[in-house]
Parts: sequence; C-alpha cells; structure tokens
Amino acid sequence: MHTYFLAAGVSCLCVLSSSPAWAATRVVRAGENLQTAINAARAGDELRLEAGATFTGNFTLPVVGGATSSITLRTDLPDTDLPGEMQRVTPSDASRFARIVSPNSAPALRTASGAHHWRILFIEFPATKDGYNDIIQIGDGSSAQSTLAQVPYEIAFDRVYVHGSPLYGQKRCIALNGRSITIRNSHVSDCKMAGNDAQAIGGWNGPGPFLIENNYLEASGENFLLGGSDPSIPNLVSEDVIVRYNYMSRPMSWRDPIIPTPANVRAAAAAPGTLPGGAYAYQIVARRPVGQGSTGSSAPSAAATATASDGAIGLSWDPVPDATEYQVYGRSQMWTVAGTSFVDNGTPGKPAMPSTEPTRWQVKNVFELKNARRVRVESNVFENNWRHAQPGYAIVFTPRNQEGRCTWCVIEDVTFDHNIVRNSGAGFNIAGFDFPNVSGQTTGVVIRDNLVYGITEQLGGNGWAMQIGDEPKTVVVDHNTFDFDGTTIVYAHGGSVSAPRRIMGFQYTNNASPHASYGINGAAAAFGSGALQMYFPGAVVTGNWFSGGPSGRYPAGNRFDGGFASAFTNRADGDYRLVGALAAPAADGRPVGADAARLLTTLSAVRAGRMAAVPRAPTNVRIISRVP
Repeated sequence: MHTYFLAAGVSCLCVLSSSPAWAATRVVRAGENLQTAINAARAGDELRLEAGATFTGNFTLPVVGGATSSITLRTDLPDTDLPGEMQRVTPSDASRFARIVSPNSAPALRTASGAHHWRILFIEFPATKDGYNDIIQIGDGSSAQSTLAQVPYEIAFDRVYVHGSPLYGQKRCIALNGRSITIRNSHVSDCKMAGNDAQAIGGWNGPGPFLIENNYLEASGENFLLGGSDPSIPNLVSEDVIVRYNYMSRPMSWRDPIIPTPANVRAAAAAPGTLPGGAYAYQIVARRPVGQGSTGSSAPSAAATATASDGAIGLSWDPVPDATEYQVYGRSQMWTVAGTSFVDNGTPGKPAMPSTEPTRWQVKNVFELKNARRVRVESNVFENNWRHAQPGYAIVFTPRNQEGRCTWCVIEDVTFDHNIVRNSGAGFNIAGFDFPNVSGQTTGVVIRDNLVYGITEQLGGNGWAMQIGDEPKTVVVDHNTFDFDGTTIVYAHGGSVSAPRRIMGFQYTNNASPHASYGINGAAAAFGSGALQMYFPGAVVTGNWFSGGPSGRYPAGNRFDGGFASAFTNRADGDYRLVGALAAPAADGRPVGADAARLLTTLSAVRAGRMAAVPRAPTNVRIISRVP
C-alpha cells in the first residue's frame, strides 16, 4: 500500500509493510530450546510454538539490533481456528495453546533492558510457583530501570491467556513498566492475594503510551493500577493511556473465606487418658497455603461437646478440600494435626483461642490511578467490589507519593466516559493531593456519560456515588446516571471548618440520581447550598435531576420531582433508558443522565468480548522524504 502526502514542498512516501522480505518462520517443537530460538530471531521473524506444548523456564525477550518490524512469538495453529483480531480469547480457546511456564517464583517471560518490537499472541502463561511476583514482566519496576533508555518499547500481547493459581493466586499477572505497550483481546484471571495487593495489570515505572483494549481482567487488589510505588525514573508519569472495551470483574465468591469451615464435627468419650470427668467443647479450623508462603485459616467450626468418662475425648470431622492441616481448639489450648481426627487425652497443647476472622482474598478497588496523565477510559464494564482492605470505592483517582520520593506524582487530564460501574460498595473516590507526602495536584478529570448502579451499603461500603476532597481542580461530572442506596451523591472533605480545602472549577451537570438524605454534602457543612459554598465556590450545578430532593437547597435550573425507581425501562435488569416525560431534555438538550441505550450496547459487546471497530494506528510505517 502506498500513500502520498504533499506539504511545504516536501513529498513523503509512507510504505506500510507487515514484515521485511527476509523475514523467516520457525516452528519450535516441544523439548527444543525456546530461549535459543528467541535469541536467534530477527526483525519480522515469526516463532511458532508447537500447539499444546509446554515450555518451562524463565524466558527473556532480548534486544534485536536494527529491529523495526516486530518479531512474533505465537502458537502454531491456523488463524482460521483462532479468535479474530477483534475477539477476546477465552480459557476454552486457550486449551490448544502452547504454554510458557515458570518453574520458580521468577517471571515466565520478561523483557531485557531496552528490548523492542516483540509481539506475543495465542500463548498461555500459568502462575509462577506459589503465586510469587509477576507472570509477565514488561520492563523493570526496580532501580535497575532508572533511565528512559532502559525502558522496553513496542511490545504487544494479543489474545493471550494469563492466570494465577486457583489455590494460591498470583501477586501480579502482568507488570506494565514499558513504553508503547499494547495488551488486547486477552483473558487475565486469578490474580489474587491474601494479606497483600494483587493486580491483573499494574505499572509504576513505565512512561507509556499504553493501550489496554478488550481484555477480561480479574484481580483482588486492583484489576488495573498505575502508580502505587515510586518510579525509579526521575519525573516519570505514565502518559497517554487508553483503556477501552475491557471487562474488569472478580467473582463474588471471593468475598467468602478462602477455606471452607469444617463441618460435621463429632465428639465422644474415649479412653484412656487423664482428662478429669466433665463436659468439654472443641472447635476445628482448617488450614492450607494460600500463596507466597502464607498459610490461610478457615472460620472455626461450630463447637462439638462431649463428656469425658474414661479420661479422653475423641473428635472427628469431614475433610475440607485442599486443607493440609487442622487446628483443634479446646480447653483454651490448640493442637495441630494432619488428619481429620484427634484424641484429647489430657496432653497439654499450645495456649490459644481460635480467631473468628477467616482468611480472605484482599480486595480494594477495580480501577485505580495514582500517577498518570492523559488517560482515556471508555466503554468498559467495572463490577463486583466491596469493602475489605479499603472502604469499597470501585474507581479511585488519588495521586500517591508512596515512599516519599515522588513529589511529581500526579493525576492529570483523565476522561472517564461511556462506562458501566456496578455492584460496588461505593462509586468514585477522587483526591487532589497526597498526604502526608507531597504530590502534584489532581486536575482535569471528566466523568461523563457513565451508568453507575448497584452502589450499595450491602457490600460493606457507604453506598455513596462519589467522594471528593483535598483540592482536586477542574472536575467535570456530566450526564451520568447514579443509582445507589447510601445517603449521599457527592461528599466533599478536606481541611477544616475555618479553612476547607476548596475544589475549584467543579461542574456537576445533567446527571440523574436519587437525592437520598443529603445529596451533595460535605464534612462539617449543611447539605446542598452549604456544602457548595464551603467546598465548591463558583461551581456549575445545573440540568440535574435530584429525584426527591429539596429544591430550596440547590441552584435554579435543576429538577427534583420524585419517581426515580420507576423512571426506567427495566431498572431491576440494568436497563436505565428513561421513559415518558422523564426523558425531557436537560440543560444541553439531551435527556438527563447517561445515554443508556448506547451503554446497553457497550455492555453486550464487552461481556461477549467482541470489540466494536475502532480506529487503529498504522504499524511498521517507513517515511521516505524527497526534497525537490
């Protein structure tokens, strides 16, 4: 394909080529040395791994001198038998893929310093040993990557299956610390930890740009995270990020204890032993490893009681799946056994009482930015978040100078539009500055045309649509539909009564929601006009539907009629298209709230993993200029 451009007397010939004419294809069979094959590859080559083969090791993508066309690493299957370039891969699809497996706690695949132009597709990457560290490591998050010259670039992962262990989880499935990185059409799951954060995709030491497109991302701590550890590259902010058509979720079963409670505990008198006569009560706790060297515990069983008549009590219980040991509690003591029976014959145990809090996967939020600039988040589904290690906000924009070495860390120019956020303990949490460490100021956040529903106190949070504080600047909240059961739509905080930290340039326009008890509220302020005066001087608040709220507490130009619960086509089923007169225009002529019809189409496409056509930048462009 040839395209010609004429400008300022200079003619440019842009040639789009998929690979150089000398590119080679090599099939790597099971048992062959994959690293040797990778090291021998040259620009435009294709390495095809035998379908269904397992390659065990810690493999590195090296620097290939002069490479301007990507080297492809993929499974050797016909494209006609595989998901197309707009279709997300599934675990079922991946059953025929080649597998790259780490035999230890190091990544299965990593990039060398400065590596570039690699494309990985149709490969499965299972967990590392006991879920330690990263499965795929793009770039280096440590001080070993301290200059931009060391950052890997032009790396793409497309239609890969990356997953932690169902039993042990995974600290991080993909570490994102590069430049010009694409992750698309992939399934990333079981990224979970007990007692620490885990991410499906997490990065903090890469400049971007990043394209995260049409993936299923499942993690306990944060499904997607930028920031959270101070970058080793001075003044680095991850920039030019696009996150679209992704399904970010986690199973609701992760809210339950990791290890089931032992059941059917039986106690009866036994002999011989030295127990004095009398009644004794016992509880059983099941235990097993839960990853990264940690051992988790179940909740204690119901107490089983028996009377000692011949100096001992015999206990038995049903086995708990995957349990490796059990703790028996009784007489304010504890004994550890490997099987499912125990006899207390009066021998002392370790003084202890059972904890009533079982081990759970540590949940925080779904999407979080701590150090990012120019981010567009569009047409995604974010769901299933609850209060556990944090208060339960699904979406978090808070600058963090985590270790005190990143005074420049900032959130700037974020557009969050046409997304669905649902089934969470709270909605958005936005902060202007870090505290007590110094950071840059959050500025330029636009939250537009999103459907946010199922925000509920039943998931342990406060059930608020949004919390905002500590002086973010120029925040626009426009044409969203919020459905929640807490007391507050927007809660402001920061500073003191005499010196509140004000939020300048705030716009809240054309949104639809119940008013609930307090609507727009703030710490130490009366709701409505009091909070607006204290925290939002000069705010634009118009065109909104505060269903059931008091009109006297808000500026003119808003509506307050009731009937929110019955205003939609099928609220119970998530169909928030307005009906009848309630679809009357807002301040800008559009119906109030989100474009629910478009969002229903988005939901269907994202859940199906079939991406709508989007503009794609050309690749492998060579520009030849001629000056007359």
